[in-house]
Amino acid sequence: MTADLVTPNALATGGSWTGRASRRGREPLLEQSPGSDSPVGPLWASLVEVLGAIDGPSSALLATADGQAVAVHGLARADVARVARRSRAAFAARTPGGPDPDRVVDTVELTLGLRHTVIASVPSPARGRHLLTVTAQGVSVQVLEAWTRRLADDIHHAMPATA
Repeated sequence: MTADLVTPNALATGGSWTGRASRRGREPLLEQSPGSDSPVGPLWASLVEVLGAIDGPSSALLATADGQAVAVHGLARADVARVARRSRAAFAARTPGGPDPDRVVDTVELTLGLRHTVIASVPSPARGRHLLTVTAQGVSVQVLEAWTRRLADDIHHAMPATA
């Protein structure tokens, strides 16, 4: 008796470890960075470098509030829109009463087994709110949340320069 391969949802799974796409017959993983003239570019490059140093699977997505991808690491092209939608839904379902996500960075943490996802709201008055979604396995949720929050804050301060 054999079991079918179950593909978990993209938001919960991430998946940037080497060879994953080819082993499962899926499309190659997408790497999309902000433009070279963008002040967000070096920040995104540091995120990709840190995620590459983690032993487990990882992925990241920076998207506008309406789901348009600004930067992608470790996701298949077909998963980007789904992760953006689920990130928006998870962020919208957070407990009310926190800071205004259109004015300051706020985060939501999700955990599925050993894999953690942190979604940060990145306000930008000139460009509208963005969501930064970082998923990783092999790192504590507290470290991932602190690091993602700091990166989101740095992106928040860099974005007005791109308006």
